[in-house]
Amino acid sequence: MPFNPQNTGVPFPGDYPGRSEHQRWEELEARVQRDVIDLARRRYEPAVRHEMLRLLSQRRQPGRPADDVTQFDVLPKRVGFDTLLKRGELLITGQSYDGRRADDGEPHPGPTAKRYLDAIGMEASEVDCAELHGRVLRLTPRHGHHLDPQELADIARVLRTRGFTASLSNITPTAPVTKGKGAPEPADPPSPGPPEPDDGPGEPTRVAIIDTGIADLHDPGQRRTDGWLQGIRGDTDPLDQFPPGGDGLLDLAAGHGTFVAGIVQQVAPRAQVTIYRAVDSDGIASEVRVACEMIRAVKDGNQILNLSLGCQTRDDLPPIAIHAALQVIREMERAEDERAKGDREGHDCRTECRNVLIVAAAGNFGDTRPCWPAAFRRVVSVAGLAPDMLPSQWSSRGFWVDCSTIGQGVRSTYVTGRESPLVDPEPHVFGKDAWAVWSGTSFAAPQITGALARLHEQYDMPLGEALRRLLAAGRPIPDFGRALTILPGI
Repeated sequence: MPFNPQNTGVPFPGDYPGRSEHQRWEELEARVQRDVIDLARRRYEPAVRHEMLRLLSQRRQPGRPADDVTQFDVLPKRVGFDTLLKRGELLITGQSYDGRRADDGEPHPGPTAKRYLDAIGMEASEVDCAELHGRVLRLTPRHGHHLDPQELADIARVLRTRGFTASLSNITPTAPVTKGKGAPEPADPPSPGPPEPDDGPGEPTRVAIIDTGIADLHDPGQRRTDGWLQGIRGDTDPLDQFPPGGDGLLDLAAGHGTFVAGIVQQVAPRAQVTIYRAVDSDGIASEVRVACEMIRAVKDGNQILNLSLGCQTRDDLPPIAIHAALQVIREMERAEDERAKGDREGHDCRTECRNVLIVAAAGNFGDTRPCWPAAFRRVVSVAGLAPDMLPSQWSSRGFWVDCSTIGQGVRSTYVTGRESPLVDPEPHVFGKDAWAVWSGTSFAAPQITGALARLHEQYDMPLGEALRRLLAAGRPIPDFGRALTILPGI
């Protein structure tokens, strides 16, 4: 059915399947309701959060080299969600550290933080990807000295009061704690099967999903026979990475990337989807790793980036590494446009300039504090709604949210394996060609990603215009942006 541009909140009426007739929906609805109630309650349950964080940390410790697994510490809160930070590390911009500038990496005169950091025993090193060298530096204590999370937070605050851009090195998870017992629940697949790609004048949209990776579809145990996820490529989700050597159970965020990929494919079956692994299978990622994968995805030519992850920060300040990655991406766009102008006479930037869209989940924090990277101005932030299109209590919200769609009981492709009792008190076994329902803004964001890809392909419109039209089709809800119904929920 054609795109509906009116602000009814239903941009593609009648196009996406509802319930299977033979599914026992009453039982599934009860499970989803239990999960979302638990999700909304989690901010008020410090004991539950802290026990989950203790178990997460314990699963990462024995026998793993430091550069293989991101170790984290916690700054606890009683109400709200605890701040997760990479252990023993701060981030600072190169200009704040020694006056260097991103364009040449050379020091420039002016006040810098280097002398102060030398005096307190902190040393600087480059982060992992070359594109961020000189822009972002990692600060660690000299001689292996340990600083606890509060000491690191205090140093970062002192640096900021002196006018320098520094922060904790944030963890940007796929919400293993905020999802809590809101684990995936087994569900029947939509019928009749994978949708036929729509005809349209536009080329297939190149979509990058930065997440946990995708199940190894070449592995006989994970290979799908139902036609879904065909053509999707990218980094592999190990599924059973923790504790070291595995325990025969799915990790706490296993299958997250596979689920997100299935959502994009349901909405935009023509899209060329590539998955980049920034998050481990327990749902933990450093902001630096996410930033590096964002840059890698844009260098590979992707047009839309989906980020079903995010964090709140200690002082609600934007994460330094992801901010730097957005600057790098903007520079890459401009450089490509300059090359295009030189190659083609009459190049029209209004329709032909490269414009990478970045779509991010608004978070499951249940408050109005910004969640990053969704809260960056150039990122499309997506909050979660209940199936009746009313705001969900568990969803982050605020003036910084651009749009929202159903995030409760969303159905998508899952992986083969047995759940851990750490995430579900009644663990399920998922068989071949598994489907599940899951709740969270992680699963609202890829619906918007898919809708943008579909508009780009069907009407051959620039992505910026596709975004404008999609938002115009939504119904405004205070703090939830423009509300859109795409996939159904439960």
